[in-house]
Amino acid sequence: MESLFYMQNDTDMEPNPTPAPEEDEFPADEKNENNAVETGEAPSEENKVSTPAPSLEPEQPVPNFPLPPVGPEGTGTSIITVFPKPIIPCYFCETNQNGLVRFLNAAAGYNPFLIYINNQLAVNGLNNGEMSQYGRVSAGEQTITVGGQNGYVYVEKQITVPLDRAVTVAIINTDHGMDLMVILDMYCNAGINTGCFRVCNLSITNQGIHVILNGRTVTLFDVNYMQVTSFQYVSTGFYTVSVSNSSARNGSLLLTSDIYIRGNASYTLYVFNWQNVEDAIRILIVEDQRP
Repeated sequence: MESLFYMQNDTDMEPNPTPAPEEDEFPADEKNENNAVETGEAPSEENKVSTPAPSLEPEQPVPNFPLPPVGPEGTGTSIITVFPKPIIPCYFCETNQNGLVRFLNAAAGYNPFLIYINNQLAVNGLNNGEMSQYGRVSAGEQTITVGGQNGYVYVEKQITVPLDRAVTVAIINTDHGMDLMVILDMYCNAGINTGCFRVCNLSITNQGIHVILNGRTVTLFDVNYMQVTSFQYVSTGFYTVSVSNSSARNGSLLLTSDIYIRGNASYTLYVFNWQNVEDAIRILIVEDQRP
């Protein structure tokens, strides 16, 4: 497991910075390292873990995967940059055969979630557009439960945690309610002057999108709902990312953002809704560097 690291935001560029959330979502011992992308300032108080949902009743001490702050609903763009750090303790490990799991809330129309792994609270208060840190979890079949602050269970599903690999579990909207999607996270195998870029479309209202970097330097056309593209190699430097709706005539532009591609780093651009209407989408660009 020494080859696996969790990632957390440090510094990067965002075109229109927004204030950090009012509530602190970082443990006190990480306040000086995990700074908000938008403000560059760490929260000032220790995160308080609320009482677990009564219908689930976790029996062990409650860990809380810290959450990077993002802008308020409607800002359109949120960027998280993540860097290698020593791995956090293993909260859900029964053997030495483990994998890494983090959570992304890409579901619109819900209050913040409580997320449980095998009835143990892993994430407390995950808002739309937020992603948790990685946590180590036993490899194999694990039960993920997504609930509300009032104890209501929205979805409970088994996932497979791969051995010595990392996955992002996205909470998504579907035509039949809420569901979970497991996305395999991979590191870039490029050189110091090249990064890797891919797109994951989780927007229920825009089930086909085009993503273009710098006016066709990189093009990813017709990315369907719940599709994760392959990585494309991209030279280091600054890029403008454009996201458009592929179903509209001539591909109507939905939003743009700026990104800096670093060498030997992997970038995933997640597209999802902050409201269940066609133009109410936001993007989350996550950078994972090799340890």
